[in-house]
This record gives sequence, C-alpha cells and structure tokens, in this order.
Amino acid sequence: MDSEKTNINLWVNRFFFVNYLLMLINVFSFTTLTEGSGIAANAFSFATTIAYALVYLIPAGLVIAIAKTLTKILLIRDKTYARIFIYFISILTLTLSHLVILVDRTIYKMYGFHFNGFVWNILTTKGGIESLGFDYGAYLVAAGATVGFIIAEILILIVCIKWNNFKISRTSKLPHYLRISMPYIAGLMFIAQGISFGVSSYSGCSSILVRSYTFPFYLPITFKRVLSNLEFEPYKSTALRTKQSKNLALNYPLKKIRQCPDSTKYNIVWLVAESLRADMLNPEVMPQTYKFAQKNQWFLNHYSGGNGTRKALFSMFYGLYGNYWDAFLNEQRSPVIMDLLQNNGYQMELYTSARFTYPEFDKTLFSKVPKDKLHEQPTSIGWKSDRENVAKMLQFISDRNTNIPFMSFLFFESPHARYYFPPECAIKKNYLKNFNYATTNLTKNIDLIHNRYINSCYHLDTQLARILNYLKREKLLDTTIVIITGDHGEEFMEHGHWGHNSAFVEQQIKTPMIIHVPGMKPKRYTKMTSHLDIAPTVMHLLGVENPSEDFSLGIDMLSDKERKYTIISDWDSLAYRDDKYKIVLPLKASALGNIITTANDEKVKDSSSVYYQEQRNLIQVFCESGEFTKKKH
Repeated sequence: MDSEKTNINLWVNRFFFVNYLLMLINVFSFTTLTEGSGIAANAFSFATTIAYALVYLIPAGLVIAIAKTLTKILLIRDKTYARIFIYFISILTLTLSHLVILVDRTIYKMYGFHFNGFVWNILTTKGGIESLGFDYGAYLVAAGATVGFIIAEILILIVCIKWNNFKISRTSKLPHYLRISMPYIAGLMFIAQGISFGVSSYSGCSSILVRSYTFPFYLPITFKRVLSNLEFEPYKSTALRTKQSKNLALNYPLKKIRQCPDSTKYNIVWLVAESLRADMLNPEVMPQTYKFAQKNQWFLNHYSGGNGTRKALFSMFYGLYGNYWDAFLNEQRSPVIMDLLQNNGYQMELYTSARFTYPEFDKTLFSKVPKDKLHEQPTSIGWKSDRENVAKMLQFISDRNTNIPFMSFLFFESPHARYYFPPECAIKKNYLKNFNYATTNLTKNIDLIHNRYINSCYHLDTQLARILNYLKREKLLDTTIVIITGDHGEEFMEHGHWGHNSAFVEQQIKTPMIIHVPGMKPKRYTKMTSHLDIAPTVMHLLGVENPSEDFSLGIDMLSDKERKYTIISDWDSLAYRDDKYKIVLPLKASALGNIITTANDEKVKDSSSVYYQEQRNLIQVFCESGEFTKKKH
C-alpha cells in the first residue's frame, strides 16, 4: 500500500511539474504584449514569470491535495478507483488553470485589461459572447481547444506514469531535482519581484510598474512605510522624466492632436469644489453662483466621472473612465489638454486646499507642471485655506504677463466633511455644533449635519463670487473660459450612506456644471453630460480639430451630440447610467455580481432582463474600457 501511494504521489508530482513548465510558457507569452525594455523591467518579468507560473497552479494543487486526502478516507480499499479519481481531478484542474490564463491573455490582448467581474458578466449572460463578435464557429474553436488540452494532459499523464519504462529513465534524476527545488526557486523569485515592485512603486520606476500590469491577478506589494522610515526619498516626477517615459502600455491619444493655427487662445479659470452636489446650486445656498449660471452655459443633468475625488478629477482632465487611472499613474502620463496648454505657452499657477500628492495628481493630471507652480494649502479648516488660495489666484492673475494667455486651477475644500465655515456664513442656524466622527449618531443628527454642509456651500459661494467679480471688474470675462463644478456629490443618508465613495446613488455622483464661454448666449441644457465631456469641450474651444474620440471617451457638451449613457468609477467598479437604469459593473474577479437599479436608485424586479436590454451599450463600455491601453501596432 505504501508503495502504491508513493507511486501515485510520484506520478502526480511529476505531472504537476510538467504542467508548471507549460505554465511558464503560458505566462511568458504575456511579456510579449507590452512595449518597453530595460534590464530592470526584463529581470522583473523573468522573476514574475517564474513565481506566478506556480501561483496560478496553486488552486489546482490544493484541489489535487484534497482529492488525495479524500481517497484515503473514502476510496482506500479500491486502489484503481483511487488512482482514476486523482488522475481525473488532476487533469481537470490543471486544464482549467491553463485555459483561464489563455482566456485572460486573449482578453488582455484585445481590450487591454484582465479577467474581472465585468468580463464574467459578459461571458455568462445570454448573448454576451455573440455581442463581442463571436459566433458558433468561435464556440467550436473554443470547444476544440478545450478537448485538445484535455487530450494533451491525458497524454502527458500517461508519459509521467510510464516514465520509468522509457530508456531515458536513467536521466530521470534531473527532473526529480528540479521538482524538489521548484517551489524554493519560485518562492525566491516571488520575493524578488515583490521587492522590485515595492521599491519601484515608491521610487517611480514606470517600466516595472507597467510590466506588473501585464500579469493577470498580480498582487502588488508596497513598502512605503518601511522605505520612508529608512529615509529613502520618494520619487518626484519631473517634466523631463515624463518626456522620457514613452508610452509603454498606453495608446493615448489615439491620434496626434491637431490645433487650428489661428485659434483663439482663451484664458482658463478652472474651479472645482470638493463634494459639491447638484442641488446646492440654488438661490438660497449659492445665490451669486446661481446668478452666474443663469447668464452662462448651465448643464442641469451633469454627472461626475467618479464618486470620489481621484476618479472624478481623472475623468475631468482626461475624459476617460476611472479604470485607466493605474496605467496613467504608472507612466506619469499627463492629459492632452494640459499638454496642449503648455505647448501653447500658457502661464500657469494651480492651487488646492488639499494636496496635489494625494491623490497623486502631481504624477497624473499635472505631471508636467513644474512643482513651483503647484500650490498646496492643506489646513484642518478648509474655508480658511480657500480664502487664502483665492487671494493668491487673484494676485497671480493681476501680476501675469498680459500678452500671454493664462490657466489657473483651484480646488476648494469648504464643502468637505466636517463642513467648516465662518460664523457669518451660517444661513442654517440649527446645525450640529460639535461634529465628532467617533461619537456623533449619524441617523439622529443627519439633518443637523446636512445644515452644516449647506452653510459650508454658502461660504464656497462667497469665494467663487470673489473670483467672478474680479474677472468681471477687470473685463477678463471677454477672453476667459470659466469652469465651475464639483468633483462629486455628497449623500446624507438618503439611501443609507453618508458622504461619498460608498455608492453610485444620485446624491453622490451628480454635480453642478457651469461653463462661461466669451460671446456665447446663455443656455440651459437638460441633456445628460459628464465630467468626461469637459476636456473635449475645452479643447474644441481652443481650436483642436480632432474629433473627441481621438483622445477621450467624452463628447463636446456645446455640440448637438447627446450621450446615451455615462460611466462613473470607484476603486473596484464602473457604474453605467442611462435615462432608465443604473448598473454597477465590478472590475475585480473577486466580485462577479452586479447591482442593477433604476436611474433614480429604485429597486428593479427583473434585473436579468434589464442587463439583457442594456447589453449593447454595456458591450460598448467593455470595449471603451480598454481602448486607450491596447498595445500599439
């Protein structure tokens, strides 16, 4: 019996080892799907391939181990059935492991991202695969490939079992030593690639960060706290570094930007407020901004590109969905709208009452802007920082070279929790005086907290008015594009949440949107618009001749085009919203379900039929989510 068990273990281990060699080839194929080279990147890819070829087989190994244990408990008396059972499980699980990686490689090659919940929904929904362009012929090919894999695995297993019958059995010790050392080598490579990634993440080595994105289900490991304690200096991006960091994985823009040579170089004042939801723009809470909206382009059905600041501002400046964030951060790639302004010689001074380093806007949105042009004013009291930043912005505009166009950006913190404001801005007298996160009962005090928020928005209005009045007084509105919006909204338990970043309900994703365009007659727009549309709109006003789809997923808000749907992002999901429904699509394989409601966040009885009805648009979103990270040809 012991000899029989030893033989089974020997054959299964040998079979597993051969599959590891095959998985090495399978995983190595991913390294051909990204551009860029270098000793560090190639060494990282080598170590990751060695390590992850084993990582991807761990689930199969665990199932095989469980099967072997079951044979001891249930099938111990029948050795033949025990062997058949173990061999069947081994063939099935290892075949499935290879197929998963191959399917992921196909998806990555076509769309630029790995297997996730979104892909799962497409593959498991009726008509989903056909919508991607696959027909019955594709099913036959897939079935044939699966059968071929199973047959190949059976043949490999037979060879492993009969290995000692071959004349080359004298050399069998070499594979044995390799089998014994395989997990140790893979473990060392896992540690090596993990350290490489952690150091690169801290130091900004884009080539390694981009390579890591190539591997499916990659587990990022960072050492920020350790390296910081050891007094290593974190990487600070520069224009030179960005210029040298060529597009390794990004395909952005899709075509070279063309600008009409005699286009008007408008000044730009870009004003964004933290957590400013759409319903705050009314005569009571924001009277002066409300008057300004009535005299300009006012978009009444506008949505953020994220329910948090990171993805919201990313969508605003790039015109792309939030799932692209990591790729752009890894490559320190600035948006084409900022490239355009800098190429046109714009004077720039940018201000925030938070920080440019977190989220990492200094490595994305403003990665090419010199650091001395990025002014932070992060204090515990947002309204004071806002006032100081407004003063600095107006001073910059006053001192500028009037012969050169300027661009200035200001991020306000007044409406950020815990919603601070000076006493004179308390238009709601009944508000929560002491707001402590740890001790405040949200359910009981939510109305009083909401009143704090209203008061902070009123203070925001006073600061926006300072800027608008100055521009009017100096007659700069005749030559300046002014943008006023919020990064995202804020919920006050309307759907069981407080704040933002927690759900895609209307209160968290709908923001005000005002654009002042010199010489344009006032107009109210009820069509759906998005932060995705801001960059294309401004770029066309500046004379860019490319259609919006060459560099973004947005549209020109001032054109006659209307969007059928919009996309809002968070860390793990994309939320699809059209005029009827809202569907939350997970981006991680660990979250394979989706949430479906009406557009106004009401429950839907038959969610499966809704997903089927919206499938054509969802397929389009699926393709758009990888359009700008495909490998260049």
